[in-house]
Amino acid sequence: MGGPYRYKIRFSGIVVEFILPTPIQPPDNMELLRCDSPVPAQDTYTLRLLERPLRPRKLMVSSHGEARIFHTSKGWLHIYPALGDGNGCQVACLFCPNGKHTIYYPASRWEEYSEVWRFAHLICGERLLLRHNAFLLHSSLVRLHGKAVLFCGASGAGKSTQASLWQEHLGAEILNGDRTVIQRRKDGFWGSGSPWSGTSGIYSPEEAPIAGIFLVEKAPENRVEKLGFPAFSTLLSQTIVNSWDPEFMDAVTGLIADVMDTVPIYRLYCRPCKEAVLLVHDTLFGKENAP
Repeated sequence: MGGPYRYKIRFSGIVVEFILPTPIQPPDNMELLRCDSPVPAQDTYTLRLLERPLRPRKLMVSSHGEARIFHTSKGWLHIYPALGDGNGCQVACLFCPNGKHTIYYPASRWEEYSEVWRFAHLICGERLLLRHNAFLLHSSLVRLHGKAVLFCGASGAGKSTQASLWQEHLGAEILNGDRTVIQRRKDGFWGSGSPWSGTSGIYSPEEAPIAGIFLVEKAPENRVEKLGFPAFSTLLSQTIVNSWDPEFMDAVTGLIADVMDTVPIYRLYCRPCKEAVLLVHDTLFGKENAP
């Protein structure tokens, strides 16, 4: 079969390498984040081909969406039965604290998978990010004046619309349409694009320090309200979490609390119009800085 074939991506300053049995045709979200520099990877995912089913010796701790989750002596094992070969061999990811992770595919289907390979929902991305003091927030991310502005909300709240309006009226860059990486660094919190973007299809390796986060709600009139502690529950509800893992929850809630201590959080009641764009811009940057 040949190999191994190595492929690196980079986002939010995190370099991730995939070690595969054969070359693949990367999907768009991987290709746009591709990293060809010799910088070493901080996390690796080695793909193993299964000839027989995985049989965890530990009891299952949770069933979350498509995944069955086990806490093993090596790390967290996520098994995806629906993506198996029909004969018991599963697709799975073993996420390990040391950054050396394993992805499993049925050997009988690797040729098929390698042509249409998708990885974002298989690599335990929320755990990967938490290893690097980061979390994934359901939000659109734009960059203007060298700063990141996030529009957060559930599907249909209007966050993608606001990002598009910023691009149209202010010339802002949209770095991600649906999932923003928020990362704590020495100089504060930064927002960056990610391999996850929902249905927007907007991926970018670009990043910027966060100027403000806006929790979007549709309303007949445009209005901005500065928020304090009440924003915590909304931010947590829009964060990808592992609710079955107390250590994970302690760490991610600590990060969110730190965000609230250092980044301005607002409620944005708005219509899909230029006036809403200017209101948010002037709230963060002042009228004198309008493009």
